[in-house]
Amino acid sequence: MSEATIRIITAAEAFPMRRYLLRPMLPGAASRYDGDDHPDAVHLGAFFDLGSGEELVGVASFLPRTADGEVSRRVYQLQGIVILPAVRNTGIGTTLAEHGITLLFERGARSVWCNGRTPAGPFYERLGFRPVGSEFITPGTGPHYRFVRDLS
Repeated sequence: MSEATIRIITAAEAFPMRRYLLRPMLPGAASRYDGDDHPDAVHLGAFFDLGSGEELVGVASFLPRTADGEVSRRVYQLQGIVILPAVRNTGIGTTLAEHGITLLFERGARSVWCNGRTPAGPFYERLGFRPVGSEFITPGTGPHYRFVRDLS
């Protein structure tokens, strides 16, 4: 498989993949995040040519807010990173995250955080995130940790 092309997309382009893979049993509105439409939000799509033309195979969103919910151009939340099962474990998630983190750093951000599912901990740690605090349960999606990566 060739390397993915990463492009900025709209939040609306990310919704179907979020719903299909992250929240299939929840109403469609559960695939929309507070801050999706903020002008400083960054939504990225990974595209592959799977033989029938270029297809969206992964998404990631970076929303300008602190863990306390305050809007900030210096702190971003990585939320809704999703990769189609057919192309998982090919490095697309890493590529999306690194591309977004680089873009945020260039825009002056100083840290990125996320609530990552516990089984995905090694993925976040390979990206330079560190777990903070204790494991917690998110209703409907299971056990999580908060992960933080400083960019300064």
